[in-house]
Amino acid sequence: MKEAHKNRLAESIFHSYVDHALIRRHFHRVLYRADDLPLPGLMLATHGSWWDGMILFHLDQTCFRHDPYVMIDHEGLARFPFFSRLGAFSIDRSSFSDIKKSLQYAKEQLLSGSSVWMFPQGEERHQEERPLHLASGAAHLTRHAESVFLVAFYYSYGHEQQPDVYVRTRRFEPRAGERTGAQAERLTAELTALYDDVRADAIAERIHHYRCITTRREPLPARTERWLRALRP
Repeated sequence: MKEAHKNRLAESIFHSYVDHALIRRHFHRVLYRADDLPLPGLMLATHGSWWDGMILFHLDQTCFRHDPYVMIDHEGLARFPFFSRLGAFSIDRSSFSDIKKSLQYAKEQLLSGSSVWMFPQGEERHQEERPLHLASGAAHLTRHAESVFLVAFYYSYGHEQQPDVYVRTRRFEPRAGERTGAQAERLTAELTALYDDVRADAIAERIHHYRCITTRREPLPARTERWLRALRP
């Protein structure tokens, strides 16, 4: 298990790159809707795309300002060790002892007042796949957090060449004395419901419920339209 070694300067530089070189280049808009605005604590997010971590990092830098720790697969951190500077720490799901160490590390960060983010599906799964399967560690950590919030992403092609990213957050309320198994079932059901709700928003294009966090400076179709109009028959 590899711990995080956070560095504010590294976060700032990397966010500038993510914002201008990645998100504004590959997406038409990043749209955010807060059923409940996240407070520092445990954030559990769906994982349908490689982009999820980048989008969540971008939201934290622009909206949340939680300065979080992020649990990621040990292979991912081995490939991109720089992520430890952004708050990433590893978990090896093939090793029971490593899982215990990672969960203990996450618990310590929560008890110290920091935020911890994780993708409880454990790996990228297609955003239309149902039912969701969540790791048991997520329900365990809810018992040690001041607040718990769910995050769902949905990637949708609309009327532009690049897709929109819909992001929606909602509070999850742990229940004192609830069995871990029952809480895990309720957590799965509520995250699934949030996932389905953000998908319904995307299909219906209910963008008036959302705040536009980031947009392309100039949508490509507008540029293409000018080129086509300039062509002579």
